[in-house]
Amino acid sequence: MRLERLDVRVKLAVFVAIMVALFVVTDPVLNAVLLAVLLAALVAAGTPMRGLWSMVQPLLLVMVLIVVVTMVASNQFTRPELSQVLFSVWGLQATLGGLLVGLNFVARILLMVTATYAFTISTPIDDLLAVMAQVHAPYWLSILVTTAISFIPTMAKKKDLIVEAQRARGARVKDSGPIGQIVSFVPIMVPLITNSILLADNLAVAMTNRGYGATNSMTSMRDLKLRPADLAVLMVAVAALVLVLWLRFSLGYGVI
Repeated sequence: MRLERLDVRVKLAVFVAIMVALFVVTDPVLNAVLLAVLLAALVAAGTPMRGLWSMVQPLLLVMVLIVVVTMVASNQFTRPELSQVLFSVWGLQATLGGLLVGLNFVARILLMVTATYAFTISTPIDDLLAVMAQVHAPYWLSILVTTAISFIPTMAKKKDLIVEAQRARGARVKDSGPIGQIVSFVPIMVPLITNSILLADNLAVAMTNRGYGATNSMTSMRDLKLRPADLAVLMVAVAALVLVLWLRFSLGYGVI
């Protein structure tokens, strides 16, 4: 079943279940298993994975640095056997527990990025509006949140267009330290901010012309209804979360 066909409330429940599970587990092995299960489910659902790699790629260096730092600096483990020293560099001792802590941080980051990617790529803005209408959120808050989310790719495309236009005019990003890079980005940020202000002004005019604010309630184009497939996915997610909590708090697994 494709993710786009799932009820948005089920996707939100699965997303929350994943977030709870990854934070109660401190063992990188169990979090890696959760990540593998999530990736397998996304592949089985026919989710395009190309965009996921583009989100993970900029984080690779950060994740390597996290592992390196935690190996020599972290003591957030409870099992005494994990105090074993793997090697020493310049007087700094890298421990097995520190390595596992770093790997667990990396597994958590990958889980959060993967779950966020799956939710955003499969959830239209209209579905989020319908959910907020069901919980009786203020209509202005619903419009504010959904408009901000929908403008992210729009502004990213505008930024790319401005960068290409400025490069064609000879603008280059300097490598002379942080200050030089900030100064070199001024020709890009000024038109980007100006474009965003004009876009917001045009949006305000369009919303006023369409009667925005005439009523204090918001109507939805369609009603949200749970189907048998939605209930099945929800039950599997709840069962998986209960299993993780049972392993963690009853049997003591998933702890380093």
